[in-house]
Amino acid sequence: MNNYNPARAYGIIFGIIIGTLLSVLLLMSINKNRSLRTEYDEMQKKARGEAYMYGFFTVLVLEVLLGLAETFGPLPMEPLVSRFLVIMTGVGVQAVYSIWHDAYIGLNTQTNKFFVMMAVIAAVNLLVAVLAWVNHSMVVNGILQAPFANFMCFVLFAVLAVVGLVKKNMEEREEA
Repeated sequence: MNNYNPARAYGIIFGIIIGTLLSVLLLMSINKNRSLRTEYDEMQKKARGEAYMYGFFTVLVLEVLLGLAETFGPLPMEPLVSRFLVIMTGVGVQAVYSIWHDAYIGLNTQTNKFFVMMAVIAAVNLLVAVLAWVNHSMVVNGILQAPFANFMCFVLFAVLAVVGLVKKNMEEREEA
């Protein structure tokens, strides 16, 4: 059942490298001082620490559950997809907690650029997922394939957008 494809492996590695480089450039463009470091106050640092803790324990618990599930037989997804699902869930927990505790967006972040960047990332991932679905490469022989990770990224960014909008709406109502 080993379907190793060197071209696909190189494509994934290349995608990760390009994604990392784009992330660095985007981060520099959304921070007011063009820095790679986002600045946070003490309250934000404390909340972010708690958020990372919850995200870590989410990943830990899900990895144990995934390991237990795999003892009963193969899952209907590639290993890359199952691991990415765990990672995206942990990132989601960390990000939602941070948003809810006003610790997601830094002091030197240009908020409008930040949300535009998130929308673009969500849209690109949705486009890749839709193309994979149309080309019948999302599910092959009943097994979720790597492009499903793009759909998971879209879902993550959509959830973060909804949480951010709900939080903003609640704050505006409190101020009124």
